Amino acid sequence: MKITDNALKILKKRYLAPGETWEDLCDRVAHKVAGDEASEKARTAWKKHYKKLMLNLDFLPNSPTLRNFGRNQGCGSACFVLPLEDSRKSIFKTLADAVDVQAYGGGTGMSFSRLRPKGDRVNSTGGKASGPVSFMKIFDITIGDVIQQGGTRSGANMGVLRIDHPDIEEFINAKKQEGKLKNFNLSVGITDAFMNAVEKNQHYDLVFNDEVYKTLAARDVWDTIVAGAWRNGEPGIVFLDTINRNHPLKPLGAIEATNPCGEQPLLPYSSCNLGAINLAQMIKGPWVTGQAEIDWEKLRKTIQLAVRFLDSVISVNNYPIPEIEAMTRKTRQIGLGIMGFADMCIKLHLRYGSIESIKLAKDIMSFIYQTADATSIELGQEKGAAPVYEEYDFANSKRRNSTLTTVAPTGTLSLIANCSSGCEPNFAFNYTKECLEGEKLDMMPAVVQEWHAKNEDKTLPEYFVTMQDVSIEQHVMVQASLQTSGVDSGVSKTINAPYTTDKKEVSGAFFQAWKTGCKGITFYRDGSRDRQALYTDVGETEGKTEDTLRRGELKHRPRATTGPSLKMKTACGKLYVDPHFDGDSVVEVFIRTVGGGCAANTKALGVLISYCLRAGISLEKIIRSMKSIHCPACTKAISAGKDVEVNSCAAGMGKGLEIAMQNADMWREVARRIEDADIYFNGSMNSETKNTSCPDCGAMIRRAEGCMVCANAECGWTRC
Repeated sequence: MKITDNALKILKKRYLAPGETWEDLCDRVAHKVAGDEASEKARTAWKKHYKKLMLNLDFLPNSPTLRNFGRNQGCGSACFVLPLEDSRKSIFKTLADAVDVQAYGGGTGMSFSRLRPKGDRVNSTGGKASGPVSFMKIFDITIGDVIQQGGTRSGANMGVLRIDHPDIEEFINAKKQEGKLKNFNLSVGITDAFMNAVEKNQHYDLVFNDEVYKTLAARDVWDTIVAGAWRNGEPGIVFLDTINRNHPLKPLGAIEATNPCGEQPLLPYSSCNLGAINLAQMIKGPWVTGQAEIDWEKLRKTIQLAVRFLDSVISVNNYPIPEIEAMTRKTRQIGLGIMGFADMCIKLHLRYGSIESIKLAKDIMSFIYQTADATSIELGQEKGAAPVYEEYDFANSKRRNSTLTTVAPTGTLSLIANCSSGCEPNFAFNYTKECLEGEKLDMMPAVVQEWHAKNEDKTLPEYFVTMQDVSIEQHVMVQASLQTSGVDSGVSKTINAPYTTDKKEVSGAFFQAWKTGCKGITFYRDGSRDRQALYTDVGETEGKTEDTLRRGELKHRPRATTGPSLKMKTACGKLYVDPHFDGDSVVEVFIRTVGGGCAANTKALGVLISYCLRAGISLEKIIRSMKSIHCPACTKAISAGKDVEVNSCAAGMGKGLEIAMQNADMWREVARRIEDADIYFNGSMNSETKNTSCPDCGAMIRRAEGCMVCANAECGWTRC
């Protein structure tokens, strides 16, 4: 398969060694993984299979494997959980271990439930405990801001606290203010007892070391969780009892935490290396004309190769700390997952979220698990079963791997493979994605390009579904179908809901997830954060002024503003966007079209955006909102290869504002000079100009060609 330009940008940014190509990367990773085989002949043969598997984009392992294997001594696994006991020694050992894991390229999950509540007496010193949230802040700063995952991105962590911990209220609200604990995802560890108490409107106890600290109304706490998820997506929830009822390693103890994205519940010191099969590639026949079907034999062979690949990663891996290596080699957990599910639905002419697509999810995941299970048993016969089966009494003691399947987000992998992410619906069919420390990628899914190549002038049919077309209930049904049909770990899925979603709908989704067997769930309401994923936290005070605008109040517009005039090509003609600055930021924008489009609408939109800017609405939010809007005319023109620069007139307005902000300091300075000069002129030039001087050099000001200019030719100041 040909690598797209977007994929190449990503690979160069984060995966390729200097001078390396995509084929070179596949070769070095395949060589490293095949090194697990016993003979040179076997190593050569398996390397060839693995290289072809990745090169054709049928399967990709998780990012650390792609980035590190055959290139450095980094780890090939992405998911880790560390223990956290109630002592300073344990806490700071875990912090040190987490630093090592992050430096190797992995993300860490931790349960803070064993730490004593805030205000509890510390017997050894006579002092008082600061509580779990205070230690999370230490971890956040140390791991996230100081250490980078594999040297490429800020650290990712999952913090879990049980619903019955005495500090649960502080934990739920820990990220109420955006920018706090920015390197942590938070999930509340929910129990069945609590969910039953919510349903029955009962009270429940907050307990630590068998001591009841407080009794709360379960529904009040539930409403606080729901309000946080509705407000900014934090916290998520994990259903601890559901996880442990279906725990493949029950004899080793209970699971208390997951990896940062929630798809991998793990025991302390456990790790898991992941990989995803590209379901969009498991189709045969001309799909555009409705003659496609699942290529079950290709899928079977891909699963068999992928299981062996992931198992070999465990054997040839480099581990950040000895405890993780020992636990990983003992349990030999792998996480084979999927990407491109939404694209598979499109190719089969199924609407994502429909009953047919939910049945497809069940059939596909069941097939993957059954094939993976058979393959792991064969590997156990060839190479030996996982050592954990010899130490404990298990019903199935012949497998090579104690866990087999998971569904991860695959955000970066799906960009490389040019398919939909994980089990999620397509975000949109023509949009801009901001990622990789500011990298901006213009996205158009391969299925859309393929459709328009055959149907240039036709609109997309109804089975082309985006995130906005999927109901909350359908999101949960897809997740539950995957989870209960063939996933022995977890499913990472986010309910991306419209901004207008209310809290009652969030509550209903969480209850539906619990009752249908999901192990956890995350909710995000579009536009509910000022800064979304991969935006830089610039501090709490940015954008605030001493005189906060009251509701309905507009910022004063100076008599003169300044800024660039930008021209862009749309499907309907030329679009001109003129963002104008005052001394602080953009305060208004003028928009007009030439050669097509609706001039009245674009002018009106410019007026409304100007009012938003003067009312104090976040410029970043305006830009993101505008750039997310797409029109069918521009989509068709872009897919047809026409010279169109933006996805819609609205997106062009957002792009114009974004471009202007790249030179914001310059435009602000020019605006300040104009404003200073204007104040001076207003005060002293009502009649004559002979008593005025240049604000830059002090020379006399004279009128020339309808403007006021400095008489000093070397200065060059002009009011115009």
